Amino acid sequence: MTLHIRQLDGINSHHIIEATFKAFARSLRMALEIDPRRAGLIPSSKGVL
Repeated sequence: MTLHIRQLDGINSHHIIEATFKAFARSLRMALEIDPRRAGLIPSSKGVL
C-alpha cells in the first residue's frame, strides 16, 4: 500500500498527527469490515463493471 496524507490546515503538530492517525484508522476499519448486507457471499465485482 502506498499512503499519501496531506496536511490541509493546523498549527499544533501533536494534534495534526493525532488527527491523521485517527482518520487513517477509521478509513482502514471501514474498508476492511464485513458488510452485513453481503454476509455469506463472495466479494466480487463481476457483472458490475
